[in-house]
Order: sequence, then C-alpha cells, then structure tokens
Amino acid sequence: MESHMLRGFPMAALPLMAGLAVQPMVRAQDLPALEPMLRDVERMEVGTNAERREVLMEMLSERGIEFELEAFNIEPRVNYPRRVGANIVVTLGDGPADIVIGAHFDTVWLMGGMLSRGAVDNAASSIVLTRLASTLGAETLRHRIRIVFFDMEEIGLVGSRNYVSRHGSEEIAAAINLDVNGYGDTLIFGPTAAEGNTALPESMREVCREHDFQCMEYPRSPNSDHLSFQAAGIPNVSFSVLPQSEAEELRIFFNGTETETQALGGLPTVLGLIHTAGDKSDRVDPAGMAIAYRAVHALVHKLDSSVE
Repeated sequence: MESHMLRGFPMAALPLMAGLAVQPMVRAQDLPALEPMLRDVERMEVGTNAERREVLMEMLSERGIEFELEAFNIEPRVNYPRRVGANIVVTLGDGPADIVIGAHFDTVWLMGGMLSRGAVDNAASSIVLTRLASTLGAETLRHRIRIVFFDMEEIGLVGSRNYVSRHGSEEIAAAINLDVNGYGDTLIFGPTAAEGNTALPESMREVCREHDFQCMEYPRSPNSDHLSFQAAGIPNVSFSVLPQSEAEELRIFFNGTETETQALGGLPTVLGLIHTAGDKSDRVDPAGMAIAYRAVHALVHKLDSSVE
C-alpha cells in the first residue's frame, strides 16, 4: 500500500463523513467519570503484575464493559516468575478494519524482588483507557475499536507482539499507544520519522491544532508497544504527557544533537522516576491524564469518521 494511505484512511485532512457532527472533546471538569482516576491508579499499586491485571478486570466489570482475555505462553526466564501472560481486549463497534488503542499494565521488578508500583509507567495510561472504553462504548462507531491492555511490555513488548501475531497486520488499520501519561501539560507524540509512518503523525498534528493542545513531536519515540505494530508495517503513534521542560529533556535524550545531549548532562527527569520505587500514585496528576484522554478521543474520532 502506498505510504500516503493509512490502511483505508486517507492522509492529511481525513475529512468527516457528510452529515456527521463533530463531537466536542470532553474535558475533565465536564465528565465526572474522570474525577476518581487517581483513586483507580492507587488501586493498581499491588504486589504482582497478575494482580494488576485482576484489578483492571474488576474496574471494567464495575463499569459494565465487556472484555476477553487473550492468553499466551512464554519461555521460562531467569528471575521472572510468570510463564503465562494475558492481554485484556475490549471490542467496540464493528467494521472492516480495527483501530487498536493500547497501553501496557505491567510494571518492572526492582532489585530485591519488589514490584515497582508503576503509577506513571503505566497505570495512569491504563486508567485513561478504562474511561475511553466507557465513552466510546456509548458512541456510534464506523469501525471496530479494540482497546487493549497489554501484558509483559516491560520484558520486551511481549504482549503487543503476541497481539499483532495473533490478529495479523491486515486486520489492523492503525495503532495508538499510551505510555507515561501521569502528569504534565505537554503532549508528546511520535515516531514521526519511522519509515512508512507518515499518515498517523499527520493526523495527530491536526488534532493538536484543532484542539489547541501543547504538543511536541519526536522523530524517534521511547521504546514501547507501538514498535510491535511498526515492525508489522501498521501505522502507529505513541502518546506521552509530561511537563514541557521534562518533555524537552526526553526529546534531547532520544533525538537531540550531540551538543544538546552533552548539555543535558544526564538522564531526563522522567527516566529517573519510572522503573524505580518512587513511581507511586503521589506523582500522578489527573489533569495530565485528562490531556491524554482528550487527545486519544479526538484522534479516534478523526480516524473513525474519515471517508475511505
């Protein structure tokens, strides 16, 4: 397929279907369902990744959201207790192609055998997706939306690789990934320079302009589940939300010039937080989560409403 096409979605303006009204993006202060997000992040601060999955399933059930588990086996790994993983998949709508929206729910094991609480990375993004599932489930959709909570991202993108292998690249039109959306005011998106991955970043630029988000593009994004889709040739974008200064630090770390990197002089602030014992719910600000929620909701509407 030509690079200017997005698996059936045209590039650039992605015009809306005639007669289909543009829905205003919901803000946190307008949607009470967003307000207890921090409490739900706290609920995910449990002792194992299997328990984190159970907590997410409880939350979805409490909201009346149907889901299924897609289990997979992994080879035994040194110092890693689990042999079976499972992605949680919520299916909304119907249509000829899937728009996948994903976030990993697992977190890392720290030295000493303790599990990181993983609030910023990546419970916050997982909770955003629970709210998105509620919202999209009440809307009329033209395409099938798969909201996927990926397991085992932290040991090599295992859950998302399994998902792509199971469903096949022809079934998936586009993939949106959320990773590190716990606090801040600046929406980071990318990769904008990955080969063949031009259409979805262009759609994201339009979302930034149309909804007045403060955005920062990354030619190369930090490693996350979007890479599983990129490897299969599926259009993809990965979202993070950070304070502007921290977003700039991270940009330099992954995309900066040699001079910029030398001036940075060390790890970006956020990389000194995630994968540590300090990644707790007291570092999470629901206002940052609301930015991620609004942005992905806007992008999904742009893709779902586009003329084929």
